[in-house]
Amino acid sequence: MPKEFARLLLVSLAICLSACQHKTKSVSFYYWRTTYAPDSTELRALKLNEVHTLFVRYFDVDWPDTSAAPAPVSPIRFAVSPTGYTIVPVIFFRNRVFEKLDSASSRTLAEKVLALVRRIDATAHLQPAETQFDCDWTEHSRDSYFRFIRQYHVLSGLTLSSTIRLHQIKYSDRTGIPPVDHGILMFYNMGNIDAGAGNSIYDRTIAHRYTPSLRKYPLLLDLALPIFSWGLQVRNGRVIQLLDKMNAGQFDKDTNFSKLSSNRYAANHPCFKNGYYFKGNDTVKVEAPTADNLLDMVDDVNQHSNQKIRDLIFFDLDSQNLLQYDKGLFKEVLDRAE
Repeated sequence: MPKEFARLLLVSLAICLSACQHKTKSVSFYYWRTTYAPDSTELRALKLNEVHTLFVRYFDVDWPDTSAAPAPVSPIRFAVSPTGYTIVPVIFFRNRVFEKLDSASSRTLAEKVLALVRRIDATAHLQPAETQFDCDWTEHSRDSYFRFIRQYHVLSGLTLSSTIRLHQIKYSDRTGIPPVDHGILMFYNMGNIDAGAGNSIYDRTIAHRYTPSLRKYPLLLDLALPIFSWGLQVRNGRVIQLLDKMNAGQFDKDTNFSKLSSNRYAANHPCFKNGYYFKGNDTVKVEAPTADNLLDMVDDVNQHSNQKIRDLIFFDLDSQNLLQYDKGLFKEVLDRAE
């Protein structure tokens, strides 16, 4: 074989291998409600962003003090079939499950979780190839959590993934590396929930304390970004309640409240809103990530991660969340991750 031909063949082969290994990044969403029934706004967002995968919360697992064993909480019901999408079941575990679970009961829990996942799969005619576990484990519960993961993998034979918080990356020498195929970096809920000026959903200053640790983290990571908002009800300077799925626009249009600043409102008199009761002079601090915040998150992870960002998963698919952002934002954030 002539040397020049051989050289060209090697170059062509290298290019082909590189192309085969390249995985185009994609946008996905978490679906975090107890009934699967996306509305028209949500379906349009899925189509516009060419979404192929949905990470669907199947159920929670908790272990109340009054119970003798862990139990599922609020399993999802598929009101419509998720035709056209790859579904990844997500099971959320309260950390106290693994703080209380002994080694003898671990396999039993894995068997019960897998059985319920399969029953839900059957109702929606699904055969997922991956299962994801969501748990904010600690150094005290890690051995129990990791044992459960290994046993579930033996029983299911599926690809497994786990959510990873920033503190679990920075202090991985203590919290350990979960025995999964890949992780999902949850880039939110990093500040204190209080009445001060900070934002408990995203604070770039706090994030910068952790992101350099990404360089040495061994797991492949996808990136989960927040698009949700909530309100903090404040009375006499103290947060008394978290107001789920509430945004500034809802208060801007409500004459029961006066706007104090860009994200703070005061109740003009005693009233109810979205099932929450407010006394006169109660204030509300609304927290939500901005479009610029989302771009900053991607920039910071890109800067510090050796492997760069794989796929983006936005939390969560809900019309109230989607309407807070320009329709083209999700692709803009994806382009920034390239």
